[in-house]
Amino acid sequence: MTDESGAEAAFVIRGQVRDSLGVALPRAVVTLSGAEGGRNLVKTRSADDGGFTVTAPGHGEYLLVAFSPQLGSQSILISLDGRPVEVEFRMDVPGAVVE
Repeated sequence: MTDESGAEAAFVIRGQVRDSLGVALPRAVVTLSGAEGGRNLVKTRSADDGGFTVTAPGHGEYLLVAFSPQLGSQSILISLDGRPVEVEFRMDVPGAVVE
């Protein structure tokens, strides 16, 4: 018997959207598409703490993009091989100095 939650967990991408100072960015739009871009497969928004979870349709390579109206977008190429993935987006704040 297959554990449905275990099988689905293999395609889960969890992460955080923060600015370059480490401040959480709530309501940032996070989209998952094929590695070459194109049609969005999954779209969500980050929570109040900047956290998000998306589930990919299967193994393979995907493009994960986070967008904040104030800070623009950032993308990460993800390769899913049967293990959950964790990512962190750090959006640059114009004029901010990170020490």
